[in-house]
Amino acid sequence: MYYMIVVLHMSIESISISDIMSKDVKVETQNQNIFAVAKIMSDNDIGSVIIIDNHENRNPVGIVTERDILRILGSLKPDLMQTHIKDLMSHPVIPLSIHATISDALTLMQEKKIRRIPIVDKNNTLVGIVTENDILKQLMKNKDLLSVVSYGKTNISQKPMYNDFISFWFNETQPKK
Repeated sequence: MYYMIVVLHMSIESISISDIMSKDVKVETQNQNIFAVAKIMSDNDIGSVIIIDNHENRNPVGIVTERDILRILGSLKPDLMQTHIKDLMSHPVIPLSIHATISDALTLMQEKKIRRIPIVDKNNTLVGIVTENDILKQLMKNKDLLSVVSYGKTNISQKPMYNDFISFWFNETQPKK
């Protein structure tokens, strides 16, 4: 009698982004104002809202983050409060295919200096979002993946990855007061 032992080698190149993305993406259309977007963030305790062309197609056209809202409010220009979000959002949005990997996402995040990536299907329809924290949580679940990234066995720059990991560790793993 023979037994076959199969060893699966996991790497950041082999894990699909669709396995770790959030599918419940909060969106708003581009004709809304900053109050509508801020309310979505507040009601859902999230740091960003993807701006879509319309609710039917759900094509991502931009993103508004907490930083964007602070920048807008900090400008102290009251007319910005009623301006359509399409004139205030960060754009163009930089999406990834649902078939991308964690490695693709990390590389894009570092190249473009972004922390959130909308995930789209072949029709450019929004199907999810992946954040820096989603990736770091996945790395924390699998120490082999973490060692591959932390020991430089990838094309990913080590210093930004290390800084992001330290920030994640202290913000997400410590007990809340």
